[in-house]
Parts: sequence; C-alpha cells; structure tokens
Amino acid sequence: MNFKQYLAELNTELGQMIKVTESISSTDLHAREKINQSLNHELTDLILSPESGIQKIRKVLMSFGLDMPALYDAETEGDELILDIESLNGDGEFYLYLIYYLADDGRYDFYAELTDDEGLTEIMSDEEEDEEE
Repeated sequence: MNFKQYLAELNTELGQMIKVTESISSTDLHAREKINQSLNHELTDLILSPESGIQKIRKVLMSFGLDMPALYDAETEGDELILDIESLNGDGEFYLYLIYYLADDGRYDFYAELTDDEGLTEIMSDEEEDEEE
C-alpha cells in the first residue's frame, strides 16, 4: 500500500475532516506558520490526558477559523492521526498531522503540524528513518 492509499483509507475510517469556518487560506505560508507556532506554544504546557491535549489543538485551530471535529475515544497510550483540511477554493490538499504518547513521567507529549503533501511525506520519511535506527 502506498502512502496516498494509506491516507485515503485512514480518512475513510475516521470519517473526519477539519472544516474551514472563516476565510483563511491554508495555502498562505504565513498563516500556516502562525498556526504551527500557536500549536507548538500551546502544546508545550503540561498535558495530563489525551483529551486535554486534543482540546488545546481544537482551541488553536478554532482561533484561526478551522473547526476540528470531536475525535473518537482518545487512546490512552498514544496515537498518530492525519486529518484532511477542507479546501474552500480547491487550492491544494492540506493536513493536520497529530501524534501524542504517554511519557515516562505520566504526562502526554503532543506534536501537531498543519502541512501540505510535501511536508507530510517528509514527516513520514523521518519516522521511517527513526524506526530503522
């Protein structure tokens, strides 16, 4: 299975897409950088449950006019998700990449990034390199 098929299958299983509620262009590099900076800042706080981390992500996205649907039961051990970002004007495909896991000290480490196809491919190839080591 190639990467595009994996994404299509994953999104079909989840049935989720992040809706754009305001006129923000996910292709605007400056807007994406600002969203990613806000995500990074918000996710550096102490997070004691997967639900609270996901709520922080939803809060950041909503402040930029992106409505992330409520997720299914969050996995207590951690999870990795890729959600489609709805495109208002067909300006390309964009995704929210999200990974979290339970750290040794009992808190959750989260990472989230708004990215395009190229960035998503880079993230996935970095993971494959890490698994090989």
